Amino acid sequence: MNEDVTLAKWLNNELSGKDLADFEASPEFATYNKIKQYSAGMLAPEANMERVYAKIKEGTTQQHKPKVRQLNTWITRVAAVIVIALGLSFYFYAAHITTHNATAGNRATFNLPDASVVVLNAGSTADYKAFNWQNNRRLELNGEAYFTAAKGKTFDVVTPLGTVTVVGTRFDVKARKNRLDVTCYEGKVKVTTPGGTTTLTAGQRIAFDGTNPISLPAEVKTEPGWVLHREVDFLAERPENVLAELERQFNVKITVKGTLPYKGGYSGTLPVKNLETTLDMFSLSYGLTYKKQGNQIILSAE
Repeated sequence: MNEDVTLAKWLNNELSGKDLADFEASPEFATYNKIKQYSAGMLAPEANMERVYAKIKEGTTQQHKPKVRQLNTWITRVAAVIVIALGLSFYFYAAHITTHNATAGNRATFNLPDASVVVLNAGSTADYKAFNWQNNRRLELNGEAYFTAAKGKTFDVVTPLGTVTVVGTRFDVKARKNRLDVTCYEGKVKVTTPGGTTTLTAGQRIAFDGTNPISLPAEVKTEPGWVLHREVDFLAERPENVLAELERQFNVKITVKGTLPYKGGYSGTLPVKNLETTLDMFSLSYGLTYKKQGNQIILSAE
């Protein structure tokens, strides 16, 4: 049966038996059926199907030149939309930045794509691109983090104060305001700052206040105190930086009345399990008093 006649009969529900089965099995049937479904809800003048059918029959008996059938334009448009959508999806996936946050009073642990483990201290953020990590091993850090790099893996930890490059090691990076601290617990790290490059091996550490290096004691623990025992180690640290760290650890706001004495910086270990105990220890070192009002701590140096 002529294809045009078959289509017309099908549209008029006049096909049955083997003719209907053959038509539904044809490759074009799915397309015709979709068109019929979409057009079913459209308003159009009623068509006299008998006249349409008669004209189609009349046309098939006349001689005519073979026609070249062109690909439906809606198919090419759909294909183009699919290609564009796939391209955009790939672009956004490749450009996507993975972000991990440790809010005040909390810590966060996550794995990098190479199975290296990162522990973020309170009030810290880490950003990296998971896509193509093999060729773009770069993590941007604001705050403090402890890293256990997978054996044989290398990547850069980029901070506003300098870059730390590692190869299969355990190390701690702390970048707060104008102070950068890097401690190597295992393996080797390379620290690059505006002042130059320094290589640290296991048991070594380095610190800068701005671009000025800070002299530190040689003793290094096996892991950072904040990871092991929820205590924070300070070495020649500005008192205001100590208080800022306590704000992050306890999620409080600390206000100082008067001026804190510098005394060459604060060195010592403060537990971050109990706020009152920590404040007692810090206040005793500087002869301060404190008062707690809800989430507010007022330190008095007068």
